[in-house]
Amino acid sequence: MSNFCLPKKVRLLKRAQFLTLSKQGKKVYTDCFIANILKGTAQNNRIGITVSKKVGNAVERNRIKRIIREYFRHNKENISGPMDISIIARKGLTTLSTGQIIEKLDKLFSKIALA
Repeated sequence: MSNFCLPKKVRLLKRAQFLTLSKQGKKVYTDCFIANILKGTAQNNRIGITVSKKVGNAVERNRIKRIIREYFRHNKENISGPMDISIIARKGLTTLSTGQIIEKLDKLFSKIALA
């Protein structure tokens, strides 16, 4: 059952962690996402998700966050080394279907693997 959860040790939760990523991390851009990545100090990959109010209403923002979390949960082993990743969603994601968002995430995580 532990493979189906995303515990606190796998998430970025504090504002200071997000600020460190934005100042010291490397930015990776795609048409729908911005990712800040930094070699992590934790033992595993950690993720933080930011979806601003400019993207859509609360229902649409929560849908995007659920899709990103689920994608990360299934693919966190494919990212080499302990990394901290902050994903920022851009406008235009609310018009895409779930399959299209997953394709965009595939593109983003392949760029992260190359960085």
